[in-house]
Amino acid sequence: MSWGRCAAVAFASVVLIGCGQATTSVVRVSPALSPAPTQQSPQPSPATGVGSVTCTGGPGTSMSVISGVLLYDVTDPVQPRLVCRANNTFIQLIPGNAIAYTKSASSGETAIVRHDLITGGESQVGLLPADPRGSKSWTADGALQVYAGTAKQIDELSWSVPIQLWSKGAEHLLYSVKAGVGGIESRWSVVPIVEFSPNRSYLAISDSMYSVQSTQLRIFSVADFHGSLVANGARGGTWVADDRFVWATAEGVLMQWTPTGGAASSRSENWFGPTHSPDAMWLAGTLLSNYADPHVLIATVAGDTVIKTGLGSGPGFVSPTVVWYVGEKLCDMSTDQCGADPTVPDGTVHAYDVTAKTDRIVRFGIGESPMAAGLIFLCCTTRV
Repeated sequence: MSWGRCAAVAFASVVLIGCGQATTSVVRVSPALSPAPTQQSPQPSPATGVGSVTCTGGPGTSMSVISGVLLYDVTDPVQPRLVCRANNTFIQLIPGNAIAYTKSASSGETAIVRHDLITGGESQVGLLPADPRGSKSWTADGALQVYAGTAKQIDELSWSVPIQLWSKGAEHLLYSVKAGVGGIESRWSVVPIVEFSPNRSYLAISDSMYSVQSTQLRIFSVADFHGSLVANGARGGTWVADDRFVWATAEGVLMQWTPTGGAASSRSENWFGPTHSPDAMWLAGTLLSNYADPHVLIATVAGDTVIKTGLGSGPGFVSPTVVWYVGEKLCDMSTDQCGADPTVPDGTVHAYDVTAKTDRIVRFGIGESPMAAGLIFLCCTTRV
């Protein structure tokens, strides 16, 4: 049995329900409950059906992928145009006015397909050994993929999941993680991490990609497959250089790792889900000092500028200087599906320009908003 955290798996008549896009609370039997609110963790659903993309209008001068499933022309980030939508798959923007996406191959493997945004032509450019179930766990040329192998049952409530790296045309066991029936998850409880460094020298991966029982963060060398445990808890992270990874701890401290310096504290604010600008000059994340008062925090990687927005969450850079984020509102128990969360997304997407210091509502075409695509708890960060 091939295992992914976002899958439905039954052992001994106990069913672990995976990471769909539902907005209602999901409770999982466990003796240890998360202290976070009880909304389901926001992660992409497993792809079902045949993977494909729907693209219209051709490429834009400046484009950005949102949540791994929507490609926008953000030449005007306040009035974007939807260029492509992924159907039962995930996409990457690649050079040459093209995107890459995956779909099942007749061999039982997963094919990587290049879609030309100008001509609409498609060609298979590689094969992966497993369904990626995200956009960050594989490279568009098929050279690298991290994935879960066949799970082995430990007892009635737990099993061991081997984490494999496809590299140099072969699979390599990195480590195994214990998975099983979890506790209570929240959209604030965890952000899974799986990301190769820009030069593909390193891989950062958290246990929470494959288990609701652990959030440990590890970093591996792609060259020799050796890795080390760098944190016992992580709430999202990202590479800001070939050899520099930053992440938020379970307590919200922003940490950084380098191969020479190891792990060290970077910032002390209560960060959640940090992400970086395309030029790696800026960081953005949700500031969670208080669950009833989430804001977006934007800071230079150098640390000399800090910006705090109004109520908001889930930031993602669509250009080197513009951040999209979701507006939040106080929850109305009579009309909103709140779970235990004091705030919920208000249905708007904001564009914050770090140069002009402007915060404006993004105006999407009819049916083109990520909220309309069911990504209310997934916009605007591409999480996995």
